[in-house]
Amino acid sequence: MRIWLCVTLAVFGAVPFFPRPARADDAAITAQLQQVLDAYVKDRAAIEGLSGAALQVDRGGGKSILAVFAGDNGLSDKKPIGPDTLFDIGSNTKEFTAALILKLEAAGKLRLDDTIGRWLPQYPAWKDVTIRSLLQMTSPIPNYSETVAIGEIEVADIHHQFNGKDLIGFVDPANGNHFPPGKGWFYSNTNYILAGLIIEAASGMNYEQALTTMILEPLGLHDTYYADGALPGPAAAGPVMSRVPRALYMLQDCLMYQPEPCTVSTLAPLIGKDMRMQNRSWAAEAGAIISNPHDLGLWIRALFEKRVLPAKQLEEMTTLVSNKTGLPLQEVSADKPAGFGLGLGRFDRKELGGAYWFYEGETLGFRTIFAYWPQDDLLITGSVNSRPPNGEDKFGPTVIGGAFMALREAHLIGTSGPPTAK
Repeated sequence: MRIWLCVTLAVFGAVPFFPRPARADDAAITAQLQQVLDAYVKDRAAIEGLSGAALQVDRGGGKSILAVFAGDNGLSDKKPIGPDTLFDIGSNTKEFTAALILKLEAAGKLRLDDTIGRWLPQYPAWKDVTIRSLLQMTSPIPNYSETVAIGEIEVADIHHQFNGKDLIGFVDPANGNHFPPGKGWFYSNTNYILAGLIIEAASGMNYEQALTTMILEPLGLHDTYYADGALPGPAAAGPVMSRVPRALYMLQDCLMYQPEPCTVSTLAPLIGKDMRMQNRSWAAEAGAIISNPHDLGLWIRALFEKRVLPAKQLEEMTTLVSNKTGLPLQEVSADKPAGFGLGLGRFDRKELGGAYWFYEGETLGFRTIFAYWPQDDLLITGSVNSRPPNGEDKFGPTVIGGAFMALREAHLIGTSGPPTAK
């Protein structure tokens, strides 16, 4: 099982959504995008446990942003999914965490090649691990979210409050843990919890304060919230949680560190349950942001347009390692189709126009995706409110891929030639 996290905190009120107005010639492609999303929700609702989804297409260059919605929130009021709906964005949170580290580097507060021993001496087992290896997933540090210990706590109480020390403690050898070290490229959420503690040590602020003052407020991301603590109950859900739909968990995968052979997941008691009100502190800096496709699009645009980081730091963020070996990778290609930067995924698929930046973030009840093709100035973002059974996640290929194909068939993209090298 792989949990690519997410979390939130209600610090802003709802802000109206004002996309650039659609032009007359957008009507046909908008109708096609609506058909793609409607068909997905209709055909996959029972299979994937979803009740609704949101999709946004931004072709850049001053063109209108096209947003479509389908289904409802799955709650008793059956409120339609719309511009105000919020979703967990899961491990898209990692982009924000990596960017905070890089902003601190640009300010001279730290270096990517600083070690855990330099900033967090309380973890001597990993004293030689660098910040860079944390962010690019090449450290040997085990993944706390795949341990039986955290799974048992989540099952017993979805409102349990964790802190960073708790999460790291699930895999810290000093606590008597003996998990196999990761090798090559190894996806571990623990890396980003450690990065969050380094951000706090280097900035003198807690993570939420750093995120808010260094990224969210300057970029005007008013529909993006960090929540690593207890959320209010349904009767007092407030302006944020009242906008979050049902979040159904249906995944049967065993956790990575369950004893073999494993046939029943530690998290099996949560299958079929609504995880909307789960305390998201289990995800923290690795996946604890709530947002929507519109704000996520604003974020990705700002990031790649160098409005978040100087050119040097963006180059560091987009420098790749192989998703297989963890070794440096100049660029993805047909024979090496997957790479990872600092909190960013990159893939090459011929049927999707070549190379593009991508992340699918997941929590126990949500999936959120961004896909960005610089060669076409195309950014697609989308969210859906479930974690489906094994092998049944069709949101990416059906909705994101379907939107791409609709644009290409309408001759709105695909005329720029092959992707340019970084």
